[in-house]
Amino acid sequence: MKSVKNLLVPFIIFITLCIFAAVYFIADSVSKKKVSESTDGFFTVLNISPNEISKLTVKNNESGYTYAINCRANENGDVICDFKGDDFSESEKYSQSKLLSAVYTLSTFYSEHRIESSGNLSDFGLDNPKIKISIDKTDGTVNLYLGNITPDEQNCYMYIEGSSDVYTVDVSKLSYAGFKGIDFLEAITIDIDFNEVKTVHFDRKTDGLALDANVSVGKNGVASFELYSPYVHGTSGYFGTMFDQLSKLVISDFIDVDSSRLSEYGLDVPAYHFAFNMEDGEKIEFYFSKPSGGYYYGFAKNSGKYFKLSEFTLNGIDNAETVLIDPYICYCYVKDYTSITGTYKDKSFKLALDVSEGQSIVSDEATVTLDGRNAKINDSFGRSYCSILFESIACIKIGGVEIAEKTKPSSPAELSLTFIDKKFVTTVYEFYPKGTDSYYVFKNGEYMNFYVYATEIFNDGGTDTYSYGYWRAYELLNQAITNNMNGIYDL
Repeated sequence: MKSVKNLLVPFIIFITLCIFAAVYFIADSVSKKKVSESTDGFFTVLNISPNEISKLTVKNNESGYTYAINCRANENGDVICDFKGDDFSESEKYSQSKLLSAVYTLSTFYSEHRIESSGNLSDFGLDNPKIKISIDKTDGTVNLYLGNITPDEQNCYMYIEGSSDVYTVDVSKLSYAGFKGIDFLEAITIDIDFNEVKTVHFDRKTDGLALDANVSVGKNGVASFELYSPYVHGTSGYFGTMFDQLSKLVISDFIDVDSSRLSEYGLDVPAYHFAFNMEDGEKIEFYFSKPSGGYYYGFAKNSGKYFKLSEFTLNGIDNAETVLIDPYICYCYVKDYTSITGTYKDKSFKLALDVSEGQSIVSDEATVTLDGRNAKINDSFGRSYCSILFESIACIKIGGVEIAEKTKPSSPAELSLTFIDKKFVTTVYEFYPKGTDSYYVFKNGEYMNFYVYATEIFNDGGTDTYSYGYWRAYELLNQAITNNMNGIYDL
């Protein structure tokens, strides 16, 4: 057996060779690397206050575009910025907040990584940088450069003239450095007073919808809209919201596009069109594209400016027609009527009402009868059967819109509802079969351009007293009146 001493010598030689090989390969690897990167944590690279800056100049070496922002202090010590770019226009207003934001952004740099470049600026796109930023101060000028975007696309490379170090800084710096005059324009605030608006218009190319409405403003200052084309009917809150948001629209993001490139933004044939027709004859119009990349692109007619809005800014413009209009055939309030008479073929009922302003149909002071009998019958949970009937009548939902020049049929209507209000005005709704599951609706002999589904009339909600068609609700109330015990009837 060999001694331990004899075995130890070759083992030591083997270990020495391994260490030598490791050092060789590490050294070879380092010699092949052009840079070494060290993570130093989050630290400040450059921080110059706008109060110290007299001028910030940004030059895009690729496009040849240059913009400058002059800085000065007013009597209060606040920094005032003046834009002086290649595309400067005396006729434009430039935003102080946007200009000051650019000055802050391009004079303050933080980093998490410092790279010892050792002269290898080409590895970072800094040997011939796209962007040069010059910051003029009272004690001299600082020049810095922005290069390539990092592989993770979260940062870009930057270095300051006179230093051999390269830093990674937030990629938003490149965005600000790429601004032009249009990006600094003052926001436009639309301020339309509905007291000065006569009518509004909305149309969209996606489905051919076109709606026109009269505008009125109530004592509470809230505008309401009543459709007059292509039919006469009320609108829903969604319709009002569309025009409300447009009347107070703030446009802050403008885009540089000429007539030859409108199709790139969907503005050669805009998908949406809004118009405010003012009392003095002026017409204010807006056009918008379909949403693309999270934005609507648009313009105001005769403004000469194109802009973009977040797709969350224009709410409801793709809502179905039946959502934009009042969804009910004859929505009404119980306080306004003295009677409602319903007929179905050879059957009929009369709901007589005496409900004062501020009272509900179930108030002790209210009087409600069905064909002369007390209709104020409840179930054990307090649900009123006359409420079920009135709600079912007031909430007959429109099933769909069918625009047509329809004359009143010569044959009698299958169903009708006759309302008499407290001013003795009579309004009659008549229902004529449309196939087997729906009805065309006529109001005072005129086709409303709507139809309703038969379920709105004949649905039996069973124990769910909120989903009765109005004729079934009448039969339920009649049953409750007949079979109640001390004003209580349970299904």
